[in-house]
Order: sequence, then structure tokens, then C-alpha cells
Amino acid sequence: MPKQLISASVSAPGFLGLNTQRKADILNYQWATKADNCVIDDSGRMAARKGYRRNNTTAITASPDVKSIHEYVDASGSTLLICAAGNAVYKSVTTTMTDITGTATTPTADNWKFQNFNGKCVGFQASHAPIVISTVGGSFADITLSGTQQPSTAANEFLAAFGRLWCLDGTDLKYSDALDETAWNGVFDLTTVFLNGMDEPTGLAEFNGHLIVFGKRTITVWNNPWSPSGGGTLDTSGMTLVENIGGVGCIARDSIQHIGTDIIFLSSQGIRSLGRTIQEKSMPVNDLSKNINDELNVLINTEVKADIKSGYNKLEGFYLISLPLSGVCYYFDLRSQLQDGSYRVAKWTTSFTAIASDVADNLYFGTAGYVSKYRDYLDAVLADGTGGNSYSIDYESGWNDLSSENQQVQGYIKLPKKISVRLLGGAGQTLNVKWAFDYEDSFNSFSKTLSSDDQAKYNVAEYNIGEYSGGFIFNKVNAPMSRSGQFLKFGISITINGGTVAIQQVDMYSKLGRMV
Repeated sequence: MPKQLISASVSAPGFLGLNTQRKADILNYQWATKADNCVIDDSGRMAARKGYRRNNTTAITASPDVKSIHEYVDASGSTLLICAAGNAVYKSVTTTMTDITGTATTPTADNWKFQNFNGKCVGFQASHAPIVISTVGGSFADITLSGTQQPSTAANEFLAAFGRLWCLDGTDLKYSDALDETAWNGVFDLTTVFLNGMDEPTGLAEFNGHLIVFGKRTITVWNNPWSPSGGGTLDTSGMTLVENIGGVGCIARDSIQHIGTDIIFLSSQGIRSLGRTIQEKSMPVNDLSKNINDELNVLINTEVKADIKSGYNKLEGFYLISLPLSGVCYYFDLRSQLQDGSYRVAKWTTSFTAIASDVADNLYFGTAGYVSKYRDYLDAVLADGTGGNSYSIDYESGWNDLSSENQQVQGYIKLPKKISVRLLGGAGQTLNVKWAFDYEDSFNSFSKTLSSDDQAKYNVAEYNIGEYSGGFIFNKVNAPMSRSGQFLKFGISITINGGTVAIQQVDMYSKLGRMV
């Protein structure tokens, strides 16, 4: 019976992100089958997400869900953070929320979409008249509409682009006169271009000088939107249809995010991107969520599509989509694609009712009664920086028989002796190391509260392991292991209570038992 001691060293475990599609298969330890409250840091490690700090000191009366957030930039370049909650529109100035609904017809819902247009801010929402504010010191009012193609109150989606406003009104694409939110005289009948019969228009976007119109099952791409033809005639003198993509579309208005070089949106098949291939003059659709699609689609089917929200954080390079009924967000790291064309994914065990970024690249969240900023390493921190709630990151690997590290161990029972975990940060926080065997998620575990004594010291720790980095220090924890089996899964969870943590490396030491 072989008795040699074998080791497996995993650098940056889980850095390929979450893969729930293959959670019952053999997976390289660089995948994760659980990655709760994680992000991928700039060194490619699984790390803790940030928390959020409230902007307003006092909750909006009765603490309604904040369902829309937008930064208004007026003609002078002044900015104002506005939000919608409790059938009103508010502005956020320092730590105070002020009602700026103004003379607009009293809202009966809060799912507004706001866009900056010609120095003003315009809002559309189904079953409401469109509204407008003209300066950061003003208040909203209903838009007095004119023209032959005025939007009805059914219009829920609109876009400010190409010097006009565009809106989806039933199966019509309507557009305003140039730089005038009041005058509407143009329309295109989208039923003439839908593939596979009728479709329901859901979203609008601008991409590389084209107007993108999303249906639930169709995407159309329009050329020359600066000069749409008068009556919507598809002729060469005006706006023309240049691409018609069938079989895929957008199912949630607020899932659409322009990320600079691409557009990301939620389809009925998962998260997709609409990328332009310049050489081929075509716009292929890419599946970004293929490694979690079954799990994601089950949750999407339980959601109210109008309440699904998304955001893009340019500074840290991620797309975030929130599923409020499910109580989770999915995080997509956009900084580099995997070989299969998808992005690295993690899941946050919290959700938000609104997400938005400002021109300074701050990311804001809506919760019950509050607008909050993505920062710190506690949730629901008060506006003065005190308080807040801890949360935990929870990583689990896939199943593996260690043969990728040691080919001679394939087919043998492993008798584990020790697991060694190296973390960046974590002093004062509680670490839990766990492991299981042979496709049974019945874990043994080892817990320890990290102190400064656990920190690796210069000339004491292993070279290039215990080193200072960005103001943080590495911690190393050794845990004795028990049980045995052929296939091994391990996991790491740690409480986040004010400081960041990243998983640097895991080393496992085992003896070989009998051949299976």
C-alpha cells in the first residue's frame, strides 16, 4: 500500500470564478462552486466585496424601497443625485433627502428611468406622464407634449441620444424633435421589422453610432439615427435598419449597461453581450453567464422583471445585476474574458432595489429608505461612518482527486493530514476551513479567530509569502484534517468586519491509502 506523503498547492483558488454548471463534476481547484460575497481582486484572487455606507442620515419616511437612482448633470456642469421612493422624487444633498417631485403629477410608483438631455433631466415611467427638471436647484414638472406622435402613458423605456429623445410606446419607436423634449413628430412601426412574428419592445441603447432596439426575442440595429426620416419610411435618406438578430433579446429594461466597448443585458437565456465585430460588419451575441446559467435562470423566472436592476463599476471593472425577490446579486468581472468567452462570476448574498454610478465612478445602491455608496467593509454603515453589519465570504472548490498535481495518485484513497491557508488580511476575524469527500457535502471544519500573532513576519515566514503588500499583511493558518476519500472538496469562509480579505494560496498534505 503506498504510504508516500503527497502535497497539492493551489495558488489563488477560485480565480476562474463560480461554476455551478459543473458542480457535480471533477473541477480544477481554480474554479469555485460557491463564491458568496466575493470579488476578483486586481491580483486575480478571490477577495471580499466592499460593503455600503448610507448617504442620508434619516430614512425616507416609512422607509420605502429606493427604486431609481440617477446623477443629473445640468447645462452648467453642476451635478445632483436624485432618487425615487415612496411615490416621490428626492434629491440627495450631503446627508439630507429633499422632496423635488414639484408640480409633477403625484407618482403612484417609483420605477422611473431618468436621462440627462440638453441640460435637463427627463423621466419616463409606465402609467405616468413624462417629467422634467431644468436645473439642479429646481423641481420636477410634467412635460407639456406637442406634435403628431406624442408618447402615451404606456411608454416605459426611453433614451437620450443623437440629439433626440427616443421612446418605446407599445410596438412603436417614437422620437422627439432635435433638442426638444416637448415636440414629438416621428415614429417607426417595429412590427414591420420583428423577426419570428410579434415581439414586445423592452429596451434602447446607443452603440458605436447606432441605435439599438431590444425586444424580448429580437434585437434591431439602426443606422443614421441623427437624421430619422419623417414618417418612419425605411429609405436611404434617413434612418435604416442594418442588423436584425432573432432568437435573443432583453427581458429587463434596467439590466442594460453600456460598458464603453460593449453592451451587457439580461436575456431569457442569461447575461449576454452585444459586441461589434468591425471586420465582419456584424454584431454577434455572446453568453457571459454560461457557467451559472441553470442557477441564474431558475432565479430570474421568479423575479418581477421590472424590479431587476443592474450597474457598472468602471473603476473596479464589474457588472452587477440584482435580483430583489431572490435576495442576491451576481457579480461579473469584466476585466478579462475566460477562454470560453464568459466572464468570472461571484454571488453576493444581498440585493438592492436600485443601482447607479456617477461621473466620478462612485457606485450607489438603493435599499429601504436609503441611498448608499459602495465602500468600506461593513454593510449598512451609518452616514457618519459608525455602525454597520458584518458579513461573510464563503468559498467552496469543486471536487478533485489531486491528480492534476500528482498523476500517480489517481484512483487512490487520500488520507488527509493538514491544510494550510494563506490569506491577505484577516487579523481579528474568524476563519473557517472545511473539507468534504466523495460528492457528499457533509463538511468537517476547523475554525480560528486570527490575531496579530498569526501574521507572517519578515525573516520568519516563508520567503515571498509573509510580506507587506498595500498596507496589509499575510496570515497563515494550518488546520489538521480528518476522514478520507478519493475526491476532495475544500472551502474557506471568513467574517468580514471592517477589513478586506483575499485568499492567496491553499496547500494540502495527504498520504495515499489503498487503490479504489
